[in-house]
Amino acid sequence: MGHGVKLSFRRATSEDADAFLALEHSVIGTKTYSGSANRAEALQEIAENEVYLIYRDEQLIGSTAFQMKSHDHAYLSGMVVHPDFQGQSIAREAALFRLRKLQGVKRIDLVTHPGNFKVIRLWKTLGFQIEKRIENYFGDGEPRLVLVKERQL
Repeated sequence: MGHGVKLSFRRATSEDADAFLALEHSVIGTKTYSGSANRAEALQEIAENEVYLIYRDEQLIGSTAFQMKSHDHAYLSGMVVHPDFQGQSIAREAALFRLRKLQGVKRIDLVTHPGNFKVIRLWKTLGFQIEKRIENYFGDGEPRLVLVKERQL
């Protein structure tokens, strides 16, 4: 990751909703990401998913989240790295953090925009495959790809 700076991950609570929302707004509006638009959505995201805030030297720089759909199926529901910190392998570290948390899970999936080339490449290097393309997935007129990692346990 360069500079030898260590990241730390902390589980988000409702107290973190405003900071989480500010982070979401740093990347929202691009066609490749549709995140929480308001405080109510941020609170819902934190309540329904395991959301972890990513810190570097006590500074909030990103978030990563997943949701258990069943005991052997997890959905990776979101990953945000603040634009000022992109390109520093933070997304890779966050992805590895999530995969370690989900070691015993047979199927892990996520959706991303087909134009999100960096994210697609990252997940492919971690063993994910493109399963299918779904048009208008979030109702925003944009398609999404479903990426999947299946493991024999």
